[in-house]
Amino acid sequence: MKHLKILGLAAVAALALMAAVGAATASANAILCSTTGTIVNAKCTAAGTKQLPDTPTEIDASLKAGTVAELTSTFDNVKCTTSTVKGTLTSGSTGTGNIESMTFSGCTDSFGGNCTADTSATAANKWPVTATTTTAGVHDGNGQMHVSNITGKFICPIGTCRYKAETATPHITGGDPAHITATKIVLNREEVSTFGCSATATWSATYVVTHPASLWVY
Repeated sequence: MKHLKILGLAAVAALALMAAVGAATASANAILCSTTGTIVNAKCTAAGTKQLPDTPTEIDASLKAGTVAELTSTFDNVKCTTSTVKGTLTSGSTGTGNIESMTFSGCTDSFGGNCTADTSATAANKWPVTATTTTAGVHDGNGQMHVSNITGKFICPIGTCRYKAETATPHITGGDPAHITATKIVLNREEVSTFGCSATATWSATYVVTHPASLWVY
């Protein structure tokens, strides 16, 4: 059961992907640069890059080939072979946007059972995101996504587990393409879950940003 919970979380990357909300701890909001950017900004130091605009820009990411999105709980885990994240960057100068879709498929649990996963991310129920540098004052093209409003569920033969997280902070590795890595993101069980779902679970996955084709955080 516990495996289920993790998936629901999805977040995320979730993942997803780029964004991230929340209060960026010690780091300040970052700008996002790309070879498809349109605004000249001296902070965009990666070769051939410009700042992405402050108008809606589609952001897409898919699970890295040959890897799985894994949800782990106390007694079981769920692995999914396919996952996508879609969203919109609303401001390249502040690194803010929203995740509007996060999907999973090809999911099985530790017992070989088939599972399905569903998240709450939709155009009507956005997961806010904010990108920051990894460390305040350090501008190396990498950063973090602060994502909030994360909820989801997993349905496996043993039951349905629902999980949520107030915030999640995947790492962004800038590049052409960029990668977003969620490492043991903690999810908390919602009371409506099937009896037996563990109180917490973790979610790990690595996504490749497919649009824009390149992305750096400065």
